[in-house]
Amino acid sequence: MSQLIINLDDNLLQAAQEYAHRHGQELDKLVAELLQATVRPAAAEPAPTARTQVLSARVQKLYGALKAPAGFDYKKELEDGLANKYGV
Repeated sequence: MSQLIINLDDNLLQAAQEYAHRHGQELDKLVAELLQATVRPAAAEPAPTARTQVLSARVQKLYGALKAPAGFDYKKELEDGLANKYGV
């Protein structure tokens, strides 16, 4: 396994170490996971289409967690919500 040395602002390093500790991870493994999620092979990612876009890892974890009722029209709901909020 190769090593990489990076320079970080002291405050960022401390915050990263605290984050890793709170999540029960070692900082080097956390950084490796974040890099892997960022640079994973393009073949593993679904090809974006006109109706889809590549989602971040955090959003992918949430994908499918909410089930909308059959016939739910999110565009109409959004339009109604904005009209209600802005009184249009």
